[in-house]
Amino acid sequence: MESEKSNYGAIMVYFTKPSWAFLVLLFTVIAILSLQISPKAIILPFPLFPVPGSSELDFESDFDPGSCVATFGELPERKHVMSLKDFGGVGDGKTSNTAAFRKALDCMQRFSEKGGAQLNVPQGKWLTGSFNLTSNFTLFLEQGAVILGSQDPEEWPIVEPLPSYGRGRERLGGRHISLIHGDGLTNVVITVL
Repeated sequence: MESEKSNYGAIMVYFTKPSWAFLVLLFTVIAILSLQISPKAIILPFPLFPVPGSSELDFESDFDPGSCVATFGELPERKHVMSLKDFGGVGDGKTSNTAAFRKALDCMQRFSEKGGAQLNVPQGKWLTGSFNLTSNFTLFLEQGAVILGSQDPEEWPIVEPLPSYGRGRERLGGRHISLIHGDGLTNVVITVL
């Protein structure tokens, strides 16, 4: 009987005199939960990533609450601007534009070292398979433009698996390339109006 009382007293010490570790843990949980239920966005006094050519960001004027997109400075001006329609693209949501995207990017790759290039995607639904971007390039989706991934497996080339996955982890062989792809590129912008 006496040993039961001594154990009861030892247990009650944890509840009457909480340790510092417990208080820190409790405070952290409360702080995280209060951030999760806050109706206002958290605005950091510093950017999460460096923005070239910008020393200070004005989040109030750069943030569009309707689109959840922040604009950081001006878009780079490209000397050569073309429309996907110039390469035979049709934005009806049914016609495959894989060949048009690939033809446009092959053409615009020539301007990479000559002031860069910008491909405008007009309003519409642009069905396509995978295509590769190029350096010094802007993919500009005008308002109402939507890029849809094709369901045709022929429009998705098989490439080597990523080194982090190795072979045989999920299945043997390569993997399908991503919808919009680029490897070793610099100065690439994908933006919407």
